[in-house]
Amino acid sequence: MSACPFHYPQYRSTDKGLIDRFVDVFPLAMITSHRDGQFLCSHIPLWRQPDGSLFGHVDGNNSQFKGEKSLSAQIVFMGPSAYIPPQAYVSRQLPTWNYLAVHMQANITVVDAPHQKLEILEKTAKRLSEQPSDYQVDERDPRVISNLPHILGLVIQPENTEGRFKLSQDKSSPDSSAALRWLLENRKHDHAELLMELLHAATKPHSN
Repeated sequence: MSACPFHYPQYRSTDKGLIDRFVDVFPLAMITSHRDGQFLCSHIPLWRQPDGSLFGHVDGNNSQFKGEKSLSAQIVFMGPSAYIPPQAYVSRQLPTWNYLAVHMQANITVVDAPHQKLEILEKTAKRLSEQPSDYQVDERDPRVISNLPHILGLVIQPENTEGRFKLSQDKSSPDSSAALRWLLENRKHDHAELLMELLHAATKPHSN
């Protein structure tokens, strides 16, 4: 059980099978830790292993992990979310916001040994491969050789994990099914214009 369980028990899940499947589908994690009176946060994809641990890697200059051997962290995996308006439901309801997430309290070991980092990179590429021709890590690749000293590996041991799956399950079955359909259908909005503006702003020269 989580040290700080979700305050809405009807949305809380400790079903390991469901949680594992969720993390596999939505691997991008927000990792938050605390040091010297400050909260530090990074967005890092993490991958599950059969023994329940997870692994990932970060830039060696990431101040959250640089110079650390181990740390405690709160990790959140976020899935889809959407505003559910009254017209989405079958019966008369007030609006709400539905979302899917997994919260994890964990211990993180920071790895800097070259052979361990290489193994993490190899496992990551294999997890992301869909075709035999997809990219795989080759330890002889000059790009791998030059970049390996500039990354840190992460090995995560979860302590407490719970799903927070808010899908209007507090309402009748027709209403919860209608809310789920709305969430799925309304995640298809085209945000290309906003994304292009964000990309343009991020690549503009910054004056001092």
